[in-house]
Amino acid sequence: MKFQDFTKMNQKNILYGGFALVLSSGFSAWALGKFIGYLNHKKMDRICKRKRQVTIEAINNYKLNHQPCQLSQDIQNQILNGSVAQIKQLLFEGKTTVQQLVLVFIERILKVACSDKLNIITEINFNEALEEAKKQDEEIQEDKNIINKYALFGIPVSVKETFIQKNFDSTFGLGVNCFKPAQEDGIQVAQIRQAKGIIIARTNIPQVAMTFESVNHIYGTTKNPWNPHRSVGGSSGGEGALAAARGSVLGIGSDIGGSIRIPAAFCGVYGFKPYSGRIPDYGEAKISFASFGQMQLKISRGPIARCVDDLIVLTKVLFDKEIYSKIPYQIKDPYFEPQELGELPQKQKLRVGYFDIFNGLITPNCMSRAVHEACQALQLQGHEIVEFKVNKQMQSIIANCFLKIVVADGGMKSYIEALNGQKFIEEYDLLVQDSNTSLGVKRFILGPLFKLLGQKTLLEYNYNSKVDVYQYLVDSAIRKQTNLQFCQAVNEQGIDVIISPAFGQPAVKHGDSKELAFAALYTWMWNVLDFPAGSLPVTIVQNDQDLEIKGQENSIDLFYRFMKSDLQGAIGLPVNVQVSALPNKDEMVLRVMKEIEAVVKFNSKHPYPELN
Repeated sequence: MKFQDFTKMNQKNILYGGFALVLSSGFSAWALGKFIGYLNHKKMDRICKRKRQVTIEAINNYKLNHQPCQLSQDIQNQILNGSVAQIKQLLFEGKTTVQQLVLVFIERILKVACSDKLNIITEINFNEALEEAKKQDEEIQEDKNIINKYALFGIPVSVKETFIQKNFDSTFGLGVNCFKPAQEDGIQVAQIRQAKGIIIARTNIPQVAMTFESVNHIYGTTKNPWNPHRSVGGSSGGEGALAAARGSVLGIGSDIGGSIRIPAAFCGVYGFKPYSGRIPDYGEAKISFASFGQMQLKISRGPIARCVDDLIVLTKVLFDKEIYSKIPYQIKDPYFEPQELGELPQKQKLRVGYFDIFNGLITPNCMSRAVHEACQALQLQGHEIVEFKVNKQMQSIIANCFLKIVVADGGMKSYIEALNGQKFIEEYDLLVQDSNTSLGVKRFILGPLFKLLGQKTLLEYNYNSKVDVYQYLVDSAIRKQTNLQFCQAVNEQGIDVIISPAFGQPAVKHGDSKELAFAALYTWMWNVLDFPAGSLPVTIVQNDQDLEIKGQENSIDLFYRFMKSDLQGAIGLPVNVQVSALPNKDEMVLRVMKEIEAVVKFNSKHPYPELN
């Protein structure tokens, strides 16, 4: 063998060896990354279990020293089923003390909400609540007129787990946020306390609060009081469930894509998302630094209750200038000036617009029936009912805008940042996978494939993906322009208020939220438009005909096939509608909700589950 041949052979061996070394190094780095990721997840999982155990121990320790309520069963029932005004009347008449009525709700929570039966509560505040109740009883002894001086005097209130409350964590269902209690109250908690509300418990949410199945690695899955096999919605799912379980009088949630109104719809209660301009930007913990910088979707915060009057009570508290002026300056939003809730509009004859299909997404018969029943209720009161119409292009832009914003950073990066090595719950699988798929693959491979296979729904929402800054600005401008055109359409048609489905269907089964994500279009559209919007129950699913999806009986569209499967066993579930109006017309929304409630009388016809 010549020297040159030997040299060439060595060069080849060196090349092969180098290539093998690079491959093995790459594999080793990948394997090491996976192993570190596994260890991080396990570490977070252990923290989550410890956090859950602390809550269980707190509940058990309370039970050891628990003093039972001394009120008659009749008075207890009046309290559990009462509105803020009715409970205050019982206090004023001396039929209960504040301590006794707080005990009524504590016993209710212990019975149905802390157990595996519903799994609603993340942390309890019972001892502090009873101490505050004792102080308020002493104030009543001095002057019972104080009961009506403060909007929430003596009223037990629950709060979504994300709200900042002194000495409590806002975990977002993540181990990394456990055992990091707040040093002071946030704005909304401080406002509730200023109004003399008694915070009794904190309630469950989805991990990172961006889906409508309230499940996380700390507290598990919250179950629906109407049917434990059904979701309670999200992200304020625990609040919706606790209201339906009659575990508190009032609750406060937040809403960036339906997070107040979906739980209200799934649990057959009442929820109100105010116009974002009337609510400060601060008061809740932030899931990640990057998500805090998201400006295209404005988060709103508002009440969940069992009647419209109670929605109005808490909304007034949140909008009140005097209350806001009294909270500590260091927690205030320096850019916010409160605008109080005014008198409900007195205009006698309203022009009410409605729609039961938006962007071609068809709902089951029960949803459209509820819309028409709500319209009939308003027609009986002398209002004019007309179909509200906007062109298909406008509908498509509004329908896609929410997803465009959520996935714009690519792969939900803003939320992955918050996980700190912990795994997403499976409810995010499809969203993460979709947001990680390049626009080229979607446009040239998935798009033609969906079209060939007749998947109209998947095709409609196929083109949302990671974008650069320039495209993000273009999309933002399109959204801004479309919002203006939508508002102009409302004005041109002389519409005072719009009635629409509260969701694409009644409460979904556990585990089905990822396949039925597009059904949330009916709620997230009002976040995109930044309209005040409320959800209220009108009827229940009555029979199999209610579950039919018009024109989709033999559909090959996977979305409708999933929906038909999910609707099996849905008879008896509550069905809500939404009421929406132009920005800053919160008073109009609440007025119309109150008028619908007065006619349909949902609460008297369909009592909330006893859960014995």
